[in-house]
Amino acid sequence: MRRYSSLVKVLVSAALICPVTPVSAQTPVKLVANPLPTLVSEETEPARLNQLISKALEQIGVDAELVVDRPAFSGSGLLTGKYDGEFAHLTLDSPRDNLLYSKPYLPALLYVASRKYPLDEVTQFSHLPSARVATTNRIANTPSMREVRAVSWVRNPTLFDMFSQLSQQRADYVFEDALVLAEFNRLLVDDGELPLQVSPQPLVKSALTISLRKDYPGAAGILREFDNYISRIQQNGEYNEALAISWTLRDINDDGIADWITSSNIYHDDTPPMSQKGVLPLDKFKPGDKSLFVVDGETYTQWEQAQAVLQKNTSLPRPSLLDHEVYKRMLRRW
Repeated sequence: MRRYSSLVKVLVSAALICPVTPVSAQTPVKLVANPLPTLVSEETEPARLNQLISKALEQIGVDAELVVDRPAFSGSGLLTGKYDGEFAHLTLDSPRDNLLYSKPYLPALLYVASRKYPLDEVTQFSHLPSARVATTNRIANTPSMREVRAVSWVRNPTLFDMFSQLSQQRADYVFEDALVLAEFNRLLVDDGELPLQVSPQPLVKSALTISLRKDYPGAAGILREFDNYISRIQQNGEYNEALAISWTLRDINDDGIADWITSSNIYHDDTPPMSQKGVLPLDKFKPGDKSLFVVDGETYTQWEQAQAVLQKNTSLPRPSLLDHEVYKRMLRRW
C-alpha cells in the first residue's frame, strides 16, 4: 500500500504567527470532512487536503484536529456541535446557517469521462441525452445536481464503486473532479491501459472551502487569515507542491492575464505555454503572450528561463495516488 505522508487525525500547533485571537488557550478546533481518495483519506492513504489544511492552520497559529467521517455522521456532528466546522466543504452543497465559510481554496472542476465514447464536443449534459452517468453521492445528492434531468444518474457511495460501474459497463460515463480523474487515468496508464477520454471543459464548476461555526471565538478572523495564507502559497509554488499538481494558473500581478506557477520539486508532464492540459486554473483569467512564469517564488518573463530551472530537476514521474492494491482486480478485468 502506498504511503503519502498523510494523517487522518492530525493535531497541529505552532507559535502565533498572525494572531487573530488567543486560540492557544482554547480546545483545538475540530474540523471534519468526508472521504475522497487522494484528497481526503483515512488511515495511511494519500490525503493532500488533510496536509494542506493542517499546514495552513499551523502557519496562522490555530490548533486543529482534522477528522474524516462518513456523511451521515459528519452532518449530525455539525448540527450537535461535535465538530466546529468542515475542511472540505463542496460549494455545490447548501451552506449551513450556523457556519461561516472561507473563500474557495481549491477549484472543484467536474468533468465527464468515458472508456469508449468520444467527448470532444461534449460541453453540457444535454449532449449526453439519457446516458447512464456514474458519480458519487457527494456530487449527485447536491441541490443543483438533483435538477439535472438530461442524464440518468448512477449514484455510488464511494469512488471505487463509481469506477466499478464503468468497468462493468453498467454506466456509459463517470462524472467527477478533474484531480480525481487524473489520478485514475494515471493508474490506468501505469497498468498499460488507455486513459479515459475526458470532456474538453468542465460541465460544472464548484470549489472547496473550510467552515467554522459562527460562535467559535475569532471564527471570522481565523478564516480571513486562512484565506490570506492560501493566496500567498498559490503564488509561489508551495501550493503546487502540497497538492502534487504540476502547473496552476493565476493572475499574480493584476494585469488581467493568468500566470504559470509551479515548483521545481515536481516532475512536469506538460510544458507551458504549449499546452494547458492538466493545468489547474485558480481564477477566471486566461494565459497570454504576457504571462509570467513563477518557479518556487521566482518570477521569469520568458518560458526558456523557467524551463532552464525546471530542467535541473531529476525526479521521475510519480505513480498514481490511488492505491493500486485496491484497484488491481478491477484493472485485471478492465
